[in-house]
Amino acid sequence: MSKKSRLEDDLFDPEKDVESTVEGFPKRNELVVANVEEVMGHGCYVSLTEFNKRKAYVHISELSRTWVKNIRVHVREGQRIVAKVLRVDPYKGQIDLSIKRVPEQMKKLKILEAKRGQTAKTLFKMVTEKMSKEDMVQVAEVRDILITHHELLYYALEFASTATQKELVDMGIPEKWAKTIRKVASDNIVPATVEIKGTAEIVIPSGNGLLYLKEALIKGRDNVEEKNTTIKIYTKGSPRYSIEVESEDYKLAEKALENALGRIEDTVEKHHGTFSFKRA
Repeated sequence: MSKKSRLEDDLFDPEKDVESTVEGFPKRNELVVANVEEVMGHGCYVSLTEFNKRKAYVHISELSRTWVKNIRVHVREGQRIVAKVLRVDPYKGQIDLSIKRVPEQMKKLKILEAKRGQTAKTLFKMVTEKMSKEDMVQVAEVRDILITHHELLYYALEFASTATQKELVDMGIPEKWAKTIRKVASDNIVPATVEIKGTAEIVIPSGNGLLYLKEALIKGRDNVEEKNTTIKIYTKGSPRYSIEVESEDYKLAEKALENALGRIEDTVEKHHGTFSFKRA
């Protein structure tokens, strides 16, 4: 006899879903990385990479925005996926996920984040292996300092790869730790860059429209305040203009893009023009 779908005989009651964080479980609406373990006619079971391989379930209706005729066209055993958490019941140990509700761009970001998390874990272990037993009493404190200053351990180690020892000490990291972290990070991390692209359409119906257009694009390109971030703008044929943002991480790139679009739009509207933007 074939197994029944969990959603067929044990549908969660939304009013009983736990919103708060429970140790060892993801939160509802969180994005998670998982490995497909078992594919059946009604869905698939996966293991959550970031939660000690805890099992979760994706119903067939949450696999794709299109009709699923053959489930194995969409998922297969051993596949790595990114999914959104729909429901969590830590008391029953059950987690329901959706693949179709995750935008493609977010899938790429989450996979990159997971890879960076594993890299950071490996590198920090390399650091601790070089420290003496006496220094190891500070390991939790050092880790907390790095994460507090840079949100993610990987970003902290990426910063350390180009920082001076004094900059790390000024963060509150003990000198021995700072020296070792800097050495391990600089030997193993090449600072990455990310790129976001899109196309703007701008029309300024005025005798000085070309002049005002140039003003808007220059403001968008040149007034960048985000660290280690550059913006390129070039024509794709009036009224379409390509905007490319390059930065050291996605958060900075997104912020720089948002600010650049704001500067351009303000200038265009000031001169009674129209503006729209579509991401690539």
